[in-house]
Amino acid sequence: MTTAPHLDVVPAAQRPVQGLYNSFAYVPRMPPSAYALLLWLVATQAPGGEVRRTHKELAEDLALERSQISKAKTHLMAARLLVDTSPGGIWRLNPMIAGYLESDQQRAAIEALPGEWRLDIGDYEEEYERRLAQLDAEKERRQAQRRANNKVVRLVDHRRSGT
Repeated sequence: MTTAPHLDVVPAAQRPVQGLYNSFAYVPRMPPSAYALLLWLVATQAPGGEVRRTHKELAEDLALERSQISKAKTHLMAARLLVDTSPGGIWRLNPMIAGYLESDQQRAAIEALPGEWRLDIGDYEEEYERRLAQLDAEKERRQAQRRANNKVVRLVDHRRSGT
């Protein structure tokens, strides 16, 4: 049985009260875990779209595996719904879907947003598919590099042991 998410992650006084949630019209077809993560991030964000949660904490909150959180993150990045994440557990929603305390703050954040991160420019679904393929190719390249590095290390260790 899963537990209900803890909505006390962000104190109620700091929760955003305004947002351009009509931008959700641009959300592409994604795996269910990506929708679950997106809705959790929107519900628990601080003003400006920042959420401070590690992969492990998010996995516990959503009753998902950490690998599912990573995959969902890939989809949200490809969809440009997440504009930044850090290894320390800071997630930032695109200003076009983030909540703010005042509409002027959101307007300024959207105006500062580079054109390639706008949700209302270009063929959104096509761009999502292109970015997702690009992220998958980059992931495969990194995995191949790790495998190649592991082979070199094993060969060196093998030679040092004299076998």
